[in-house]
Amino acid sequence: MTPALHTHSGAAARAERAARNQALGAYGEALAAAYLVERGCTILDRNWRSRSGELDLVVRAGETLVAVEVKTRRGTGYGTPLSAVTPRKTARLRLLLGEWLRLHSEPADTLRIDAIGIVLRTHAAPQIEHLRGIG
Repeated sequence: MTPALHTHSGAAARAERAARNQALGAYGEALAAAYLVERGCTILDRNWRSRSGELDLVVRAGETLVAVEVKTRRGTGYGTPLSAVTPRKTARLRLLLGEWLRLHSEPADTLRIDAIGIVLRTHAAPQIEHLRGIG
């Protein structure tokens, strides 16, 4: 095998893995959105981006505006999905929610940051864990 072919196959494998991860994330976000709507929330925005980062979901829960970080995994071999939501990530979400609020005319009595962790296992219902007010 020539080095060029080996490099190409490595790049192809990375691209395939990235596409699978992106699809997994999109599916998890759709599950989280449905979960929140079932609980009376209104989805205001999905995958909102700025120079500072991205908000997976922005929702209204009564008079509260909520930024929701969604983490989806196929198992817990590398820890639970919510273990990936660090204090640094929470601080960035707070900043992003402030940016979102400045650009949208959405009244809110309170602001909140939530995280939803989803574990998808073959032949099992998705496991959804919702942490409210993480930062």
